[in-house]
Amino acid sequence: MQAAQSLTRSLDNIPVTSAPQAAADSFSLLTGEARTRRDEAPSVLAAPSITDLPSLPALPPSTPAAPRALNPEAAKNVRRMMLGTAAMKSGMETVTLSVPLLALTALGGASMVAGLVVAYGLSQAVFAGAASALSDRFSAHKVLAGAVMAQAALVGVVVALGAAHALGIATLLPLYILIGGAVGIAETTRHSIPALILGQDNDALSRYNAKLHISYETAGVAGALAAGALIAFAGPMWSLLIQPPAYLLASYFFMRVKHAAPADAAPRAFANKRLLLGKIKEYFSDVKAGAKIVLGNGRLRWIALAFVLPQIVHRVFENLLIPVFAKAVLAAPQASAWLLTASNLGELLGAVLLLKYASRFKGPAAWIKYAALGLLLIWALASTTALPILLPMILVSSITWAASDLRLRSEVQSMIAEKDQPRALSFLFGAFVLGSSAASFALGAVLDALGMAAALPWICGGITALALAVFIASRRLKR
Repeated sequence: MQAAQSLTRSLDNIPVTSAPQAAADSFSLLTGEARTRRDEAPSVLAAPSITDLPSLPALPPSTPAAPRALNPEAAKNVRRMMLGTAAMKSGMETVTLSVPLLALTALGGASMVAGLVVAYGLSQAVFAGAASALSDRFSAHKVLAGAVMAQAALVGVVVALGAAHALGIATLLPLYILIGGAVGIAETTRHSIPALILGQDNDALSRYNAKLHISYETAGVAGALAAGALIAFAGPMWSLLIQPPAYLLASYFFMRVKHAAPADAAPRAFANKRLLLGKIKEYFSDVKAGAKIVLGNGRLRWIALAFVLPQIVHRVFENLLIPVFAKAVLAAPQASAWLLTASNLGELLGAVLLLKYASRFKGPAAWIKYAALGLLLIWALASTTALPILLPMILVSSITWAASDLRLRSEVQSMIAEKDQPRALSFLFGAFVLGSSAASFALGAVLDALGMAAALPWICGGITALALAVFIASRRLKR
């Protein structure tokens, strides 16, 4: 009863941190196995033995200990991160929806959208590597706030050019590249801050990431619906007006975050910081260091595979497949807002699911298996055009992806030293962005050559192969 009551507590009453998980064995739901509790053991086995050694650890209690409360300063910084993240996400969805639709309606076909996604992604990968150097020179929260503010200014320029009827591929492409670069710095830095606030307690980070993602996707649902309404009423260009004020508000909250400096962070020499060659060497040095951290550890290699492949599918799905499917198959560009809302709502529910049930599983293997199965649900796009069927399928797929992604993010944050996290995250983020860029480029060519309806079975077949790789990773991480 006590465990059931704890699961029904409201989200506001759940602190971000919790006591470490009990050292009991956990097994995946897919195999039907459940953790054995002490109070469920036979009386003969539960009885004390005269041969028990005093030094043996006690068996875990049947219910976890109450989570520890945050100190007031840490709680304040967590709230600021959540508010900033929510404000940022509410504006982010307008760019996700509006820019691809602008490219489809005014600049060309699917290959043009894919070209923008590729340029945007490559820029993210390149600039993400600079996040480490910037975090070394400045406080991480200042880097994050500055990158978010830069995005607000750049989108404001896009709207101004559109209002002046001067927006074409020659002006949109460089602006979108700069926006992508700012996103790369912001996302890499944002994910390195939690350990600086909470330390490297895996359980605390899991709760933080889940609660943060709840605020993130709640705002995403609201942002997608607002953007969809503006697209239907005034067109994709004017829906971009949501982004600048939302991002300026996010920058304000991020600037007020206080956190510790990375532990054991050694000062780096920047003798050539004014030289372009020195900056290039510094960038590749950071990426190489991040690759060495991730690829040099067997467990991290499988985590990286399970982490990056579903992210690639998710990026291509939201940035390319949804807008093209809505316009070419559904013949209703505004329907992309409904599809994106279902995806965001699924991510929100996935975060809630992880928050409530993370302590029941040891390690990320079970969550990864569900993510692999969830990827298969994208076959719905090739099977039907009925929104009452599509929306639930997209929602469930996003639930499984989000829960696995957040659990793996916590695993990375707890395994890697604070001073090395910006470099490792830069490498992971770069791998994700480069992979999604390559996939977008290939899909754009396929969509233009075959058309959306004929290409979808081939696309879903490729996603099935990626799902198999993710499932294999889950088996490896269970060992």
